[in-house]
Amino acid sequence: MCRSLTNLESIKEIMCYLPVRVQNFLKTLSEQKLSQIQEIRLRNGKPLGIVSNAQENSEKNIIISFEEISKTFQAVCSYSVYRYEQELSEGYITVKGGCRVGICGSAVRNGQNIQSLKAISSLNFRIAGERIGIAEPLRNYLSGSLLIAGTVGSGKTTYLRDLCRLTGNQSRTALIDERGELAAVYRGIPAHDVGLMTDILDGYPRAAGILTALRVMTPEYIICDEISTESDREAVQQAAGCGIKLIAACHAGSPEELRQRSLLRPLLEAEVFQTQVFLKDREIQKISYLKK
Repeated sequence: MCRSLTNLESIKEIMCYLPVRVQNFLKTLSEQKLSQIQEIRLRNGKPLGIVSNAQENSEKNIIISFEEISKTFQAVCSYSVYRYEQELSEGYITVKGGCRVGICGSAVRNGQNIQSLKAISSLNFRIAGERIGIAEPLRNYLSGSLLIAGTVGSGKTTYLRDLCRLTGNQSRTALIDERGELAAVYRGIPAHDVGLMTDILDGYPRAAGILTALRVMTPEYIICDEISTESDREAVQQAAGCGIKLIAACHAGSPEELRQRSLLRPLLEAEVFQTQVFLKDREIQKISYLKK
């Protein structure tokens, strides 16, 4: 049975980063409304944006100021921006509790590479949600490798996290948590339940994490988030060739769209993933199972 851990705890974790006016507004909302919040958006000179059920509503009485954006950005960076240059170059910082804060501003570039950001113009707090039991319908497919496919906001992270709990409670599992969203490790302790026998490689680039786990952790399962580069694909293929079961995610809204992804085509042709799961609005829409 699926048990929802509401967003209340995650929102409490990020309260300290938010402007006082936003904190006060959130305190006026009922627990039911708070638990439905998916994103909190701060834009310079624009109304506060609250995203619930994939719809954004503007709070026109709360216009976010440049000073509020600046103070929030400094708080998210623990008042030491230089320590987060790598994260800023990728456009987000993951804070305590697993909430990812998307950051927009003016790019500081070194040639074609983005080194950091300045003149921050907007911040997007994506509330980390945990639903223990949501992946139970997939338990019977864990004898092989799974590919979790969906568009942005479809629930890929939520399913990966719960699949990690399932595998990690019964087998040695290595979790490659590049973005810090899946386990939300803080001072070495995961905020989310990712299984008793799970070893977490927090902050590792996917490819490097997969190969490290393969060399030193003897996992039965390796779990990672979205396969997005050639090095990711090559590492997945290498792990599969060693007999490791893999659970990973990819961006594709349908089987047809998945087949059009040239990056993933070698994995599909090699039948690395016996099960392909397609999500929409955090629900399983389709399961494709390859019988051996």
